[in-house]
Amino acid sequence: MAFLNPNFSTQSSPTEIPANPRSRMLIFIGAGFTWLLLACGAGPAAFAADPSPEDLFTQAARLYVQERYEEALPIFEKAAEQGHLKAQYNLGVMYDQGQGAPRDQTLAAQWYEKAAEQGDPDAQFITGVMYYNGEGVPRNYDLAAQWYEKAAEQGNLQAQYNLGVMYDQGQGVPRDQTLAAQWYEKAAEQGDPQAQFNLGLLHGKSAGAPQNQAQAAQWYEKAAEQGDPQAQFNLGVMYYNGQGVAQNQALAAQWYQKAAEQGHPQAQLNLGVMYYNGQGVAQNQALAAQWLQKAAGQGDQDAQKYLSEMEQEQ
Repeated sequence: MAFLNPNFSTQSSPTEIPANPRSRMLIFIGAGFTWLLLACGAGPAAFAADPSPEDLFTQAARLYVQERYEEALPIFEKAAEQGHLKAQYNLGVMYDQGQGAPRDQTLAAQWYEKAAEQGDPDAQFITGVMYYNGEGVPRNYDLAAQWYEKAAEQGNLQAQYNLGVMYDQGQGVPRDQTLAAQWYEKAAEQGDPQAQFNLGLLHGKSAGAPQNQAQAAQWYEKAAEQGDPQAQFNLGVMYYNGQGVAQNQALAAQWYQKAAEQGHPQAQLNLGVMYYNGQGVAQNQALAAQWLQKAAGQGDQDAQKYLSEMEQEQ
């Protein structure tokens, strides 16, 4: 007996904006601080009696790198109040993270927006996040989309991806999958795996981009190689069915396994079926049962049904 698997079809739901997309951004903020502080040099500070905003920023940056946050914050604030863009941005980070003062997202949002208004793409992106999530400001998808677009036009990868999602879902902008595809492609070309996956979806179903299964497979593969389990699963499906690629059950099984190892239930199901049937892998009832059990443990009804059938065979 061979199992027939109803799940040999690609997933169709786009990857959405992460619940806290700024968590990724804070890594870049940290890297930005490192760059700013290295630029300051390590020697002792010697400033005029009336230091310039840049002098204040340099002094605060040196204190920050020494983790003297309570001393750094008011000096950043003096520079920020005089319009120093980097100080405004860094002050937003410190209030956002609760460094040198209690965490205050209202103040963080105010300082991010001041830096954003001066054209800083990272600040524009984070301001968009704050409006999208309603953190420190009332939730406002229209303003989120506007700030994402300003950052996206300057090449901010995360803003390009988030703007693509908003056009894809019609949040803060009219739903427009053509514009969604355009923004996804800009982020995808910069290597964002979520954008690569979503672009693969749009090419696969002719939504906002010409239907092209070969291009869909190419974008899935780029995301899959970066470890995206949904892309790994969809690529496995395409190799299994010969959609956009030459049919190859061995490669299908390999991609299913990568997704299955990350807990993807449909990949676990499909891999179990392939082991049961000996498709693309050597037939192995024990491994079939193991992968079906993992899928069943996540509530997959087909896996539960197949396990029952296996038990009846014994």
